[in-house]
Amino acid sequence: MNTNVRIEEVTTMSDFILTSYTRDFDVIKSRFVKMDNAFRDGFVTKLGFVKQLESTLMLNETRKGVTESLYAESKQLNDDLNFLSIYFVEALLNPGIVTALKSDLYARNIEGALLKIEGLKQFIVTHETILTEQGMAADFATVLEAYKVSLTQKNNEQNALINNRKQLTDSNQTHYAELLKMVRKIIRNGKLVFKGKVTQDEYTLTKLIRRMRAAPKKDVPMI
Repeated sequence: MNTNVRIEEVTTMSDFILTSYTRDFDVIKSRFVKMDNAFRDGFVTKLGFVKQLESTLMLNETRKGVTESLYAESKQLNDDLNFLSIYFVEALLNPGIVTALKSDLYARNIEGALLKIEGLKQFIVTHETILTEQGMAADFATVLEAYKVSLTQKNNEQNALINNRKQLTDSNQTHYAELLKMVRKIIRNGKLVFKGKVTQDEYTLTKLIRRMRAAPKKDVPMI
């Protein structure tokens, strides 16, 4: 298992380990005297500070909504293109230009799809008469333009949120690193104190990460 800790996992991991550490505080302190009240309070304070950084912008939920809207619209366009593909075949036109666009939409390559929408639109305008005879709406080129404008706007918004998230984490790398350093110290010492006991699992990094990664992964940088 990859034991690199993602930035987005740091606070979640801290919450997991804080529960065990709070319960086992006296036992661990009896073997590691520097892990005293000051260390514990510093850990709790740092965790609260980093959580506040993340909750202030609430970028994750905002980005999730934008992404869902973007992919829902791309799916709608793909559904419309299924009909267009048949119109191309019936009109004895090569449907490759439609298939290429559908492939980008399927792969969620929005930038590539946007470029292909313009090419498809121009092709449709050139062959509008024969395609409308097969059932294509006369204003489908206009519909494609509307898709292009909307998808461009949503894609730009998503990219801006991704960049904001990166700026947030980049500018606060020190705080994330300090918090993670504390977590790793607690895990290392707790695992040693409870070696051979059931509690050891709560201080085993691979098992802790496995619990967190039961949820869908997110695209975030590594520390």
